[in-house]
Amino acid sequence: MSEKLQFRISSALKNIIGSDLINDDFIAVFELVKNAYDAHATRVKVSFVDIYSDNGKIIIKDNGKGMNYNDLIDKWLFVAYSAKKEGTEEESYSYRDKIKDKRIYAGAKGIGRFSCDRLGHELYLETIKDEPNAKVETLLTLWDKFDGDIKDEFVNISVLHQTISKSNYNQEVGTVLEISNLKSEWNRTKFLQLKDALAKLINPNTQNEDDEFKIVIDVIEEIEKDNQENNNRKKVNGEVENLIFETLDLKTTKIVSKIENKESGIIETSLFEGGKLIYRIRELNTLSNLFNIEYVIYFLNTSAKNTFTRRMGLHSIDYGHIFIYKNGLRIYPYGNRYEDPLKMDNRKAQGYNRYLGTREVIGYVAIEEPNDDLRETSSRGDGIIKTNAYLELVDWFYTTLRRLEKYVIDITSWGSDLSNDDFILLESNEKQLAIKELINNLTKSEKIDSFEVSPEIFKLLEGKQEKSAKSTLAEISKKLDDNDFSKEDILKSIKSVEHKIDKLKEIKDEAENEALEKLIENEELSEELNREIAKNLFAQSLVGTETEELLSLQHQIVHTAGNVSFFLDELIRSINENKPKEELIENIKDISFEVQRILSASRYVTKAGFNKDAEKITEDIVQFINEYIENIYIPSKSFIHQERQIEISIKKMKSIKKEMKFRPFEITVALDNLFTNSRKAKSSKIELIWNKDNNNLILTFRDNGYGIPSEISEKIFNFGYTQTNGSGIGLYMIRNLLEKYNSTIEVNTKINLGAEFIIKIPL
Repeated sequence: MSEKLQFRISSALKNIIGSDLINDDFIAVFELVKNAYDAHATRVKVSFVDIYSDNGKIIIKDNGKGMNYNDLIDKWLFVAYSAKKEGTEEESYSYRDKIKDKRIYAGAKGIGRFSCDRLGHELYLETIKDEPNAKVETLLTLWDKFDGDIKDEFVNISVLHQTISKSNYNQEVGTVLEISNLKSEWNRTKFLQLKDALAKLINPNTQNEDDEFKIVIDVIEEIEKDNQENNNRKKVNGEVENLIFETLDLKTTKIVSKIENKESGIIETSLFEGGKLIYRIRELNTLSNLFNIEYVIYFLNTSAKNTFTRRMGLHSIDYGHIFIYKNGLRIYPYGNRYEDPLKMDNRKAQGYNRYLGTREVIGYVAIEEPNDDLRETSSRGDGIIKTNAYLELVDWFYTTLRRLEKYVIDITSWGSDLSNDDFILLESNEKQLAIKELINNLTKSEKIDSFEVSPEIFKLLEGKQEKSAKSTLAEISKKLDDNDFSKEDILKSIKSVEHKIDKLKEIKDEAENEALEKLIENEELSEELNREIAKNLFAQSLVGTETEELLSLQHQIVHTAGNVSFFLDELIRSINENKPKEELIENIKDISFEVQRILSASRYVTKAGFNKDAEKITEDIVQFINEYIENIYIPSKSFIHQERQIEISIKKMKSIKKEMKFRPFEITVALDNLFTNSRKAKSSKIELIWNKDNNNLILTFRDNGYGIPSEISEKIFNFGYTQTNGSGIGLYMIRNLLEKYNSTIEVNTKINLGAEFIIKIPL
């Protein structure tokens, strides 16, 4: 008879969703400010009281819609419940709230309230709902009560509630969080960093004009030092000022790309130069997961950087680079100076002259609803969950960035010829085609639905190119033709051209190197795919069974099969001494081969989960052999290291591969014999080196053991030939197996130390 059971929740859950999850004081404050934002507050005040004493407190006070008793029970104290996510948060709004513009909620996980645990050991909450006859509701939470016996259940830890007649903070509506017994120390530097970070919390560039939201920092102990400062950015106290990029009046290049709603199915991208439109295109949205997203990227040339510093009082690099906002609120760590989650600087390092990095751009990506697949991680500060939608978000960011680079770098740096010299002579329809070709060149888009350009586009382009190498050379030529020049001016101009040509050469070299790297990268991706396929044969982990038990089983099988092989060796020697019969020898060869199969199977089963259907496979032989060695022989617990630790390495060119049909056991038997011979020769080092010539794939197997005398170099491949206590079958077997694949093996007699075998497989 079945019965219903329920999960039990340990009190340790508090740390998992509180201080352990919110691992930064700033992010903890952000989460609480975001809650105020979601509560439709127009003002939130973050106060630090007696902060330099042992009784310091953080008080976060907002004038949002507040909560009543039912809200406390059904929402605040309901762990992981989010009315925002459920869509019921609007139900309790008054008529006044319903007619005003509503914000799209930034939080929807139901755990932001546990940020209080990051900041302090105690929390006093006071809240008054925006409703008639509202009461003042309070909660007192002692977080340390959750840190006792982890067998205590979460729901059994009490939180004290009281309804009081009057607010202790003179609040008429809203919520107050008083956090005491603080866990971290605060100082002036930290306050300024918090204020600077809060300035970037809300995206004012996309806020509705009627949607006011102010954040105020209040630290009484810092007022005296503030009075000594003239720069507001260096003052702790006061309203947090948000940066609005448009008000900076940056006379530079800006690109804006808007992915419109699903019904529209359009992406609109506009490029501006000094506030003037260069082009605007509308193209079909081929991105399956993205809608209602805007990308805004400014190119920071020297002039723009100077303007930024003059107006903001700090360098642009100190402010940040590309921020990402979801429903108006920032997602960390995008934009942080020392963070590069979009890998812009990694890309720039591959093409320094052709790509823009975090130092050359500033801007933001604004994500609005609905984009449910673009979700912030629960562990705040780790960015967006890496879904397919996120990959598309990053991919379109780089599409937009490349369009900015195409204009800024290609035209400005070395003067790409984007205009048509005979443009003014073209007929109207031909002009239209010429402009479209120009736009295609600038955007590299094949999905253009419509476009518009500035009437002055060619004049603007000429202005961008006037200091380019091409324009400088044209100017020199004109002066020489007109006989209107001085030697000094010409020499100066030529030096300028030389510099630009050098830059162009660097760009060319970088492009060629990147093309090569892309080729290598594609091969590496192909190899990665092959490795994934090979995991069916050689899994990196041993699933379903303890590793030590399997290794013990492997050793026992190998030991038993080795004994069988030893007795066969004895039998073969006896037959050799007594002039063995050919038929009997052939039978013994077959038996020995099966023994070798058992040896290989013991390792194959251990690492692969033996698959009898894989008797014949078509795979990259290079990848297969490398995977087999890396999983069977290289690990320190491998049987090959029983007598001594042997250093095993594989070297190969990245581009080498050879897909062919083969039997895995035949290949592994050949490898097993080579490794066994090296072990018997007391080798401490084995190298496998892949190479190729015009006709063959070449595998060199080299060790530093006893070596092979030149006078017996050919005999060693004869059946039964041996100068040790072995059977003399191993190398004979290898040669026979390779012959099935039209391949050869030979010994290199010209080396001074150890043995070297060269295997050639036709390409």
